[in-house]
Amino acid sequence: MNITKFVLAGILLAGISPLAMAADPAANGQVVLTFAGGSVWTSNSGGTCLWYFPTLGNLDITALFQDGKTDVQHAYLLWVSDWSIKALVTQGQLPPHSQPNPSFGWSLAVIPQGDATVYFSNNPTGRNLTQVTDRRTWGVPIAKFVRGGGLFQSPDGFMSDKFFFSAFLQWSTPFGDTNRRPFSLGDLIPYGMTCFEFGLNSSTMETGTCVAMGAAR
Repeated sequence: MNITKFVLAGILLAGISPLAMAADPAANGQVVLTFAGGSVWTSNSGGTCLWYFPTLGNLDITALFQDGKTDVQHAYLLWVSDWSIKALVTQGQLPPHSQPNPSFGWSLAVIPQGDATVYFSNNPTGRNLTQVTDRRTWGVPIAKFVRGGGLFQSPDGFMSDKFFFSAFLQWSTPFGDTNRRPFSLGDLIPYGMTCFEFGLNSSTMETGTCVAMGAAR
């Protein structure tokens, strides 16, 4: 079986129409998606980031959410990234903690390079998100990124934060269902993206924007 037939067979087995919709590549620096969600702290030195996409390219909201309900439980796509963190300068303490403390001050930490996977499910309400290490119900991986390291900055001892990073696309495959023509992240952002994240409540609430990355010169 040649590679074209193999890819089409895989798409059909996944219940996805082979009529792929090729997105136009975004210009360098163009906003390509927004995200919301949060992180689950699994220890005081790491956790798992779970984001969904309120906007992605020029896709209609019905292509991103089931039944028009714009929350993580109904999002067809889920960004998942395990991460670790190392404090550099801190006047507070690394989470998890839940109550603001007046003594908390300017804090810095490094989040080293990691990876991220985007999952697609045409039945997102069937996901079990209570155990972040058990991802069997989360769907089919449709993209893989290398997430670059970055500086984690907080003015209040990690109660709130900002974290900027680049995510380099490794591979992607079209996603969609039998009612929509599939869409590929590899067409929209062939080189990846740079993201700007802002977090609250010890990073359990996060939101942000990603812009397209251009080709290396």
